[in-house]
Amino acid sequence: MFEGKKVRLRSFELSDLEKIMEDWNEINLRRELGPVVPHSRKEREEWIRSTWQDRSTGRSFAFAIDDIKTGAFLGHCILASVRPINRTAKVSIAIYKVENRGKGYGTDAMRVLLKFGFDYLNLHRIGLNVFETNPQAISVYEKVGFTKVGVMRHTDFVEGQYVNDVAMDILEDEWRELKKKEEK
Repeated sequence: MFEGKKVRLRSFELSDLEKIMEDWNEINLRRELGPVVPHSRKEREEWIRSTWQDRSTGRSFAFAIDDIKTGAFLGHCILASVRPINRTAKVSIAIYKVENRGKGYGTDAMRVLLKFGFDYLNLHRIGLNVFETNPQAISVYEKVGFTKVGVMRHTDFVEGQYVNDVAMDILEDEWRELKKKEEK
């Protein structure tokens, strides 16, 4: 387990399935994660099992996010597409319940995940894509040090309109510099 100030990152367990399914098919979450298609309990169970397999091969590292004080399940974050030779990966994060957003959980989880990526996996670059229609997420990513590096136009069709995808990344030396400033 890896801990921040507000969250704990841990492996998924099958016992998480109930909490996942409470929110997984809510339109507010599906809209952010895409595609906006419901998933069955069986699909989510298979996904949990696949996170264990991916971790064992080093391809991807998925974590459940828990509130460090209460132990409540908040969502997930993932370092995926890990390429050890290039020392790169992609990151994604989701705080499931709308009422848990905007409270610093995502920011803290992202900081913990970046530490894991840079200090434990020896990554050099971590990138992500986020819908341009999600300014709250973009703000979180910028707060932890990500830089916008481009926009891919009309990548997804959501609620009757095409949306753009913002590409962002952070390099190891940028992250280490931010960490030094935060420690002062």
